Amino acid sequence: MATQAQAQAQAQSEYFNLHVSGVGYLSRVRWVGNNSRSGGRRSEPFLSCAINALRGNSDDPQYTYFDLKVNGSDAIEIIRNLEKAANEGRKVIVSFKAGDIYVHQYDRQVKDGQGRQSTTTEKAALIKGRLILINTAKVDGELVYRREREEPDTAGSGGDAQVAAHPGSDEDDPAGFPPEDRYEPRHDGRQQARNFVSEPRREQRWSRRARG
Repeated sequence: MATQAQAQAQAQSEYFNLHVSGVGYLSRVRWVGNNSRSGGRRSEPFLSCAINALRGNSDDPQYTYFDLKVNGSDAIEIIRNLEKAANEGRKVIVSFKAGDIYVHQYDRQVKDGQGRQSTTTEKAALIKGRLILINTAKVDGELVYRREREEPDTAGSGGDAQVAAHPGSDEDDPAGFPPEDRYEPRHDGRQQARNFVSEPRREQRWSRRARG
């Protein structure tokens, strides 16, 4: 009886979704693992990335930095295929949707006048969340992925035009990331994601359809 009541309560549970969509520059693609410093149970490594999202006037845009856990098999596959280009410092621009964003506070080391790490720490914060969808991706201005059923208004007003107009952000990523985010990128040669343009023959598209 108790199990049935719990199942009914779970079925009736409601959830509040907080979504943000936009266009930004992909970087810091890496696998993050639990270092178990607190003595808790170890968890499986997960794929994470950063997106420096554009906002404001397209003639003089501002940037909002997101540090995101990649969720869902489609998003993971796409980001894995963009990992090499992003971590090599190429201009990788994505139209994306993220969910469940929140402010994460951590301690970081302060740099001295010569840019070297000092022993002094300060409080810092960044926005974390889950990357749940990629609509389009460009590498050095060339379209390499497009979702077949694109989410409306993901890029905002004139999003694709904005991306084409900006060569990239020269802003540095926030310094002194939390210890759990310091994890080496991993490459294992997995197959390219659906709808990716194959390199070096970019005219050949993968035939598998992106799930809706």
